[in-house]
Amino acid sequence: MSSPFDHPGSAAQFGAATDDGLDGDYSMMADYPEALDYYALLGLSSDPPPKDTDIRSAYRSLTLSFHPDKQPPHLREAAQQHFTRIQEAYDVLIDPKKRIVYDLAGVEAVQQEWGQHGAMGPRGDAQSKQLGVKAMSPDDFRKWFLKTMKKRERKAVESLVSSRGTITLGVNASSTISVDEEDGDVTFQIPSAKLSTYAVNYSFRTPLPLPAFSHGTKEEDEAEKPDSEAASDDLDDDSDPIEMTINMGIAGKLARPGQKLQVEYEDESTEEQLVPLPHVLVAQNISLGATVTPNMRGLIGTKGIWSRQPFPFFRDSTVHVEAGVFPIPSLKTTIGHAFQPISGIKPISVSASSTITRSLWESLPSFDVQATKQVAQRKIAFLTWSSGLMEWPGLLQETFPSLGMSLGSYYNTGVSDSTFQIGLISQPKQPSRMVELDEDNDGDGDDDELREQLEKQQEIDRAAEFWQTYLTATPAGGGIGLTYSRNLFSGKPADDPVRSEWSGEGYFPMAKMEEPRAVRLEVTTIVSADASISWGIKGTRRVGEYTKMSLGVGFAQNGVVATVSWNRLGQGIKLPIVICPADQANHDAAALAAVFPWIAYCAVEFGYVRPRDRKRRRQAVARRHKELKKLIPKKREESEQAIELMSDQVQRRQAREEAQDGLIIKKAEYGYIPPKNKKPKNGFTEPRIIDVTVPVAALVDRGQLVIPQNSIKFQIMGFHDPAPLLPKRLKIWYTFQGRDHFVEVGDKERVTCPMRTHLTSE
Repeated sequence: MSSPFDHPGSAAQFGAATDDGLDGDYSMMADYPEALDYYALLGLSSDPPPKDTDIRSAYRSLTLSFHPDKQPPHLREAAQQHFTRIQEAYDVLIDPKKRIVYDLAGVEAVQQEWGQHGAMGPRGDAQSKQLGVKAMSPDDFRKWFLKTMKKRERKAVESLVSSRGTITLGVNASSTISVDEEDGDVTFQIPSAKLSTYAVNYSFRTPLPLPAFSHGTKEEDEAEKPDSEAASDDLDDDSDPIEMTINMGIAGKLARPGQKLQVEYEDESTEEQLVPLPHVLVAQNISLGATVTPNMRGLIGTKGIWSRQPFPFFRDSTVHVEAGVFPIPSLKTTIGHAFQPISGIKPISVSASSTITRSLWESLPSFDVQATKQVAQRKIAFLTWSSGLMEWPGLLQETFPSLGMSLGSYYNTGVSDSTFQIGLISQPKQPSRMVELDEDNDGDGDDDELREQLEKQQEIDRAAEFWQTYLTATPAGGGIGLTYSRNLFSGKPADDPVRSEWSGEGYFPMAKMEEPRAVRLEVTTIVSADASISWGIKGTRRVGEYTKMSLGVGFAQNGVVATVSWNRLGQGIKLPIVICPADQANHDAAALAAVFPWIAYCAVEFGYVRPRDRKRRRQAVARRHKELKKLIPKKREESEQAIELMSDQVQRRQAREEAQDGLIIKKAEYGYIPPKNKKPKNGFTEPRIIDVTVPVAALVDRGQLVIPQNSIKFQIMGFHDPAPLLPKRLKIWYTFQGRDHFVEVGDKERVTCPMRTHLTSE
């Protein structure tokens, strides 16, 4: 068997194809398997998962053909190489725990987690479990493993940054835009920027483990439970009973003092000069406090008095306690709980908080209540109410003169009005999994229409549209607010979680950062009761695996403000820049301030960044093609050796099928076939086909041939890839009960033979 890569001039053809545009093959390169597919190697289906008897049967069948002791001397080395792979696949798939890890994360995960430093290794988490991992059922092991991987991932990310903080530096560049008072002309000029304000916020979390006062130790509780219940509890969240977050902040103005000096010259003349001194930080607001979040489910037991109300209510609730030291002592307690007043409807989540910022002799605590409920798919209605300042009734103040607020309390703590807000939130649609269609389908109109619909749906999903509208009412007025955001341009969204590859559902690897990156556009507008409008536009783009940058322009009471921000793993820097003062700002100036940066960004993104990235992707595809091209002769030799080793066994099987008038494979071909319904790429106009009759016949078992969907066909024993990174097809000619059949499928399609629809003649 030969390959077009071996023909003279094939390198030139390959180069022409690369230069002509293989950018579309980049996604295929990303999905190209690097490791063995154990299921394909043994000829098994991964979905539905095979039974142990199926795995053993496939292993025994391959052993008959590939066991080194049963081969002639000249094939013994090749047989040993193939048999080692078969043995490796069998050892993983027959072990239910290894198979779970393999299904989740592949070959490397199995090797790593059963290695020296893995979860199942001699120093891994499995050795420290009170309930042995070996005693777990496959379902319990899957939950435990996912939880262990998620915890490891979180620890790795948190090790990059152990705290959160934000630095804000206000810049006064109000001379950037000037508006003529008479005709309203907007003029841009080079500003003289000065630092004007600053703010620093810092927080870090720390666990507060407590002794088990509420109930017995974990060992005592497990001793009283059945094994199945203890195993289930062992898989529950084992977070610390109490977690505390320390919050600190300081904000104020940056002042640049100066000192007048009398300068005397040699001619005895004097001059008074103002010498600027270093900046001085004027602290206007210093805050220090802590938030305590108890794990109520871990603190409250389930037996005895703990099983009676109100303890079950608190056990299923979320509780936060916030205490502030500066600028004034304060205490805020929040409790959240979900209620289902009528069976069968979506629950209502209610959060209530009480805040004490003054002495109870001066005023009552203020209260806040928030209720949310899902009213439709991805639609959430919310209602919030804040009491604001609640003074003691006048009658009580007259009766008890010690009650009531002093002037100092009004001045130091301020007075907040009551607020009522109601609104609706539309959450973005989760991206749907695309149905994979074969690219070489020969003009099937239904498939083309379906593909077009799926592509449109995928564009809608990628946009991740979000909007929120709300109505606010206060004693002083109110207003209507609207927020809308979506992803612009194709690529990696900027609002994706920083890193969440492991979840309770499985392992979802992150997309490669080489792909283009989208921009998250957010527009916010508020219309007040006096008809005044304030608005803001912000664009956010991911510039690294953990780093995001954003630029926003807003128009409000303080003028036109442009904000540049940088954020990485909870660490952020913000630069709010006043580019037009409030006394001159208007909507025209703000609109121009928003349009110019957007035009500049689009010019850079589409004029430089994306062409550069496309060039890099084409180069990456070319390099990968070149690497895979070098492997074709070796892979072809291995497949030819495997075919030679399988031939005798396959001939005996086919003879039995022929004697029973069963399924007989006459011919099978696998490889790249140029599409008929569209023009092929330069250098790929000729087929690249290999003969796989013997490997396909080896998969026939009891009169049936089944190749699972999404199986990596070129990793089936006796196959190899004659056209890397190109869509391939499999053609099979066979007879069943003396009648001719033919089937052709794409590389990821399922094969089931015999089928009546495969008949070519009656």
